[in-house]
Amino acid sequence: MTGIKIAIASNSMGKSAAGHSILRKLEAARSHGFEGVEIAFECLEAHATSFSGSRAESLRAASRDVAAKAASLSLTLIALNPFGAYDGLKDAAEVASRLEEAELWCQLCQIMRIPIFQITSCLYPMDESRITSDPDIIASNMKRLGLLAQRYGLRVGYEAPAWGIHINTWQQIQEVLSRVNLPNVGHCLDTFHISAKEAGDPFGAGIKAGGMQNLRKSLQEIQHAVDPSTVAYFQLSDATLADPQQEGYPRRDLNQPQFMTQSRNCRIPPCEPEGTLPAVEVAQAVFGLGYRGWVSMEVFHTDMWDRRESVPDDWAARGMKSWRQLAERCGLVSHAKL
Repeated sequence: MTGIKIAIASNSMGKSAAGHSILRKLEAARSHGFEGVEIAFECLEAHATSFSGSRAESLRAASRDVAAKAASLSLTLIALNPFGAYDGLKDAAEVASRLEEAELWCQLCQIMRIPIFQITSCLYPMDESRITSDPDIIASNMKRLGLLAQRYGLRVGYEAPAWGIHINTWQQIQEVLSRVNLPNVGHCLDTFHISAKEAGDPFGAGIKAGGMQNLRKSLQEIQHAVDPSTVAYFQLSDATLADPQQEGYPRRDLNQPQFMTQSRNCRIPPCEPEGTLPAVEVAQAVFGLGYRGWVSMEVFHTDMWDRRESVPDDWAARGMKSWRQLAERCGLVSHAKL
């Protein structure tokens, strides 16, 4: 349908720490038909090590290089993410410090012609004593971020990861957005986070008892509560079951929340047979709102730590195959340039 464009996250085509450069991943995205790429800050930071100067100078240089590469491939860079450790902060000095960092991110977005600044709610392992669940304080912080982004012509996509400390549902995001009341601050919706939070059982059966009823109730609510114009963009993924002992996982942390373990290591594109979550149902509901903006494959898997040269192409190919299947199941027509 008119308006839908398909992107993939840079860190969903291999980890920079495993030798998969952002420039190579841009090439893989283009060669497999993606129109856009969301830029993971970790990928940009890794590329910045190739440039001299201060942290800010090297990040700006890396951003110029990435922008030039994207332009040469006719790729749109759609988002920079994930900014975090901010929305629930209580201390004014900490808020000010994070806004200084946010302004640097805004400048990098400007260099890369990126329209969306993405932020997540506060996450593990952040010290919970530093943050509040008070929606008025959160909204005040988010309004300051939104006004900063406005000065750079940016939209803020606000996401609730399933393991967020104080905000972990789209409903809570919606409550904050209603208080912020800025046209450039909206949702970043994600099939993994919505389906996992409502229905998921990451270490057991995949779907918890009563999970589908929870999800269907949530998806009925979204039809009435969310205006599609308030969705900055929409991320797509499913997941396999996770190992509670994290055996063989590249970054083991047995203290992290269960959904975080699953998200870091087991996220795959929708419509693959190994998937355990009702990701397709979430996608059908969001497109059912009338949303027709950017969608992005955002998956994370232990395989992305493999150093084989084919990793970027392998995951880009899987992502595009998934999109074709998902678009069909959602009654859409893909406008990706194949």
